[in-house]
Amino acid sequence: MLKKITVSSLLCEQYHKLHDEWEYIEDPTYSRSIGSHVCMTCSKFDYKIKESYGSILCCNWHQKLIYHGQHLTHSCDLYKKI
Repeated sequence: MLKKITVSSLLCEQYHKLHDEWEYIEDPTYSRSIGSHVCMTCSKFDYKIKESYGSILCCNWHQKLIYHGQHLTHSCDLYKKI
């Protein structure tokens, strides 16, 4: 059981380290959206919290970061409903 927890923890750390290397999504990759089809409601949307930065928003599909506030107003053609 301990081995599974350790492996899971290591995989999680590696996954979050990748976010540190990602760049921000730029237009025209995604655009302003009307309604509920926004990044935050997409199944590929993710975030992590860092004490020094606050929350970091990202798209696992594009493997890029999302500017704060745009996760509520933007989406892309690859939007996947949760």
